[in-house]
Amino acid sequence: MGHLIPVLELGNRLAIHHGFDVTVFAVATDAPPTKSQLHTTPNLFNIIVLPPVDISGLVNAGATIFTQIIAMMRQSISNLRSAITAMKSRPTVLIVDLFGTESLVIADEFEMLKYVYVPSNAWFVAMTLYVPALDKEVAEGEYVCQKKPLRIPGCKPPRFEDLPDALQGLNTWEDLEHTTIGGLRDHKILRQAVNVPVHPIGPIIRLAGPSDSRSKVLDWLDMQPTRSVLYVSFGSGGTLSVQQITELAAALELSQKRFIWVVRPPMEHGGFNYLSASKDGCDGTLDYLPNGFLARTHKVGLVVPMWARQTEILAHPSVGGFLSHSVKDYLALLHEIVPPAIIKM
Repeated sequence: MGHLIPVLELGNRLAIHHGFDVTVFAVATDAPPTKSQLHTTPNLFNIIVLPPVDISGLVNAGATIFTQIIAMMRQSISNLRSAITAMKSRPTVLIVDLFGTESLVIADEFEMLKYVYVPSNAWFVAMTLYVPALDKEVAEGEYVCQKKPLRIPGCKPPRFEDLPDALQGLNTWEDLEHTTIGGLRDHKILRQAVNVPVHPIGPIIRLAGPSDSRSKVLDWLDMQPTRSVLYVSFGSGGTLSVQQITELAAALELSQKRFIWVVRPPMEHGGFNYLSASKDGCDGTLDYLPNGFLARTHKVGLVVPMWARQTEILAHPSVGGFLSHSVKDYLALLHEIVPPAIIKM
């Protein structure tokens, strides 16, 4: 979802503001939020859902989510090629997500212009491009042991503890990341890695708009004081372990603060489950929460199973904070002026 929604919003912008005929290709998965977004998107462009692919024989069961997505996108190249071939009007431009760069060969085959859309910030792109050089410069384990700020040419060095655990149109803009964008364009080392024009095209965010039905969550928020509610959500795939759920529930209860908690059934060790639907707890039962938690917190808290309309929640004046696993939604947070707190997963 963290990549799907920005792609759909980019399609909206290209269709509405620039008059392009847009077709979005999406690889089918069993994840309920993904299906929901694909079926509720306004009819501003065409959506072609590519057949699901089986990667069970290509990656181990414990492979990271990034490895799984890359394998899935690689296996979908032939389906994308077939879908484009079958179109009555052949596209003239191919824009791929960061995980779909191997599909750029299709643009060459059909003589299309090609772009990579990165629905993240410029610093993340600079880090990604510099990792191969960093791998050659730093001895194995040296960086992790020293825990020094990561210095990337042309960029401000972040603290070690602020870095992601895993180490080209950008969803950012000049005023937000002027220094880093300048480094991507002008610094010698980074230019060796990205020898194409870099265009900051953001902010591209999905703002809260009119809805066919008003959710119970918003009705509950209407009754809370301004900036009094902590919104807790770990994205469309972030999943906690039983122990993590127990500890977070205890923290919310002991804080005695108002909260909305979007929770899904636990995984054994916690982690991410973006690509498949959970088999347990999808009926809305919350029996994996600590005994009595719902009864003890019902006056100050609201627990939502599986998924919620995050954009609408963050835009509500009663929300005063956001607890999550990353700041991928940092643009929405900037727009709504909601301070985040991050738990690494």
